[in-house]
Amino acid sequence: MSPLNGEPGPPALPAAILDSPDVQAFLGDAAREFVEEISGSARGFLWAVTRVGPGEFRNWAAGSVNAREVDGVQHAFADGPALTAAESREFIHIPDAAVDRRWPGFSAAMVGQGVRSVLSVPIVVEWELSAAMTLYAALPHAFTSEDVTHTIAFTKRMSKVCRLLLDLARKAGTGVTGAPLSVTELAVWSLIREYGLTKESARQYLQTVVRNGALVSPDAPTAGTTGSAPHPDRSYGHAV
Repeated sequence: MSPLNGEPGPPALPAAILDSPDVQAFLGDAAREFVEEISGSARGFLWAVTRVGPGEFRNWAAGSVNAREVDGVQHAFADGPALTAAESREFIHIPDAAVDRRWPGFSAAMVGQGVRSVLSVPIVVEWELSAAMTLYAALPHAFTSEDVTHTIAFTKRMSKVCRLLLDLARKAGTGVTGAPLSVTELAVWSLIREYGLTKESARQYLQTVVRNGALVSPDAPTAGTTGSAPHPDRSYGHAV
């Protein structure tokens, strides 16, 4: 059964699953919550997530219309820190776009948009599909080493949750009949079927994963998971 339309067919492609509106809303809410946790809104940060796939490079989610427009500048050049981060699986930091020479056209356009600092960190989903979360700031040298560390930890959790949603949706799709379900509903249905959870506890488990990153057994998801957040392998550059 296809997990997207309830009709017999080939397994859903990762892009089709992750492009569903409810998954984008779920992950967008998680990104928005993270930016609030690092006081990004108070510091004037804009954020956006760019999805990168075979022959594709486009905005996946954004914190505001302005953030989507700023992120769109990068897409117009079909090159820049987000694409490089997604392809290299290393974070990219532009301390001051006014003096950066790696992407001169993009950097000049950023300065024209009132952006001086850029931080792009990869979200690795599957070998043919990845993304990058990018933070934009109006001031040069706006991002601290703690911002880099926390963003890397968050995108690692995002990577885990994307893979979890794909896995659960694929499993649930093999046994679902009737009306079409959203991807997160399929994931919740799969947790209910596999572990006997309630609908609410299944949703809480998914939220726990995106906040804490630990893929523990969901036998008691409401208890919360603990553990230290992952750290980058180097102080600059490597993210996964």
